[in-house]
Amino acid sequence: MANGLPIKDVTQADSESGYNPEYPWKGRDPRFYNDIVFDGVKMVAGSIPNASEANNRYANLHTGGSYRDIATGSRTGYLLFKFVPRTANKYDQGYSYDKSLNIHLPYMRLADVYLMYAEAAAMGYGSPTGKSASYSKTAVDAINVIRDRASVGRVASKFLGSLDLFMEEVRRERAVELSFEGHRFNDLRRWLLLTQSPYTLKKSLEFDRASTLDPNKDPKENRVLNIRETTILERKFTDKHYWLPLKNNDANLYLEFAQNPGW
Repeated sequence: MANGLPIKDVTQADSESGYNPEYPWKGRDPRFYNDIVFDGVKMVAGSIPNASEANNRYANLHTGGSYRDIATGSRTGYLLFKFVPRTANKYDQGYSYDKSLNIHLPYMRLADVYLMYAEAAAMGYGSPTGKSASYSKTAVDAINVIRDRASVGRVASKFLGSLDLFMEEVRRERAVELSFEGHRFNDLRRWLLLTQSPYTLKKSLEFDRASTLDPNKDPKENRVLNIRETTILERKFTDKHYWLPLKNNDANLYLEFAQNPGW
């Protein structure tokens, strides 16, 4: 949420974070609006010549909506638009949509540097206030630099009472700030959480619209009913996935050079 607190359960109201399951798009972390398309967001700015497709001007991401076709649309109830302009569609033809769309990602972002420092300082000194002797910021300060830039509430005091509680926030911050940038698999391996639930579960958000979509209304204000999560799949990772397989030719060079466990 915008105050920096997590949503504990999408089906339950939470007075602490301000989350309301009837208005699940309100009051969210600004990065949510930057990265994610949710139900009711306008997707097409120009004309839609085919009358039968006119309904697709707005993201119909509710259960049974036109954007929820598994073959061509969303399995999760959301769309990713962190790197793709909304005009990149067959109607608006943004970024030469009919030719190609190139997405450029940096190998490293400053936010990732702060996040790596926060994790290293906290783990190295055993505390959220751990810090390098040659740098002025503590681990929690580094997280707050990122949140300040994004206009999100700072790390709550309740997460500063122990290293374990703080690391929960570090993991969540990496998930939010670096979402869809290719870090999560290796992060989970580093934390030895790759085989643990809920990290193995991929879920969808299911819900019904409380009323017909009003195009003149801010989609954040749209009320929903029967919101819930369902499991799309469970990844069957095991301990062997904490290792990478060696090339068979290398592992067969001599008996003492064994293949990694499980491979």
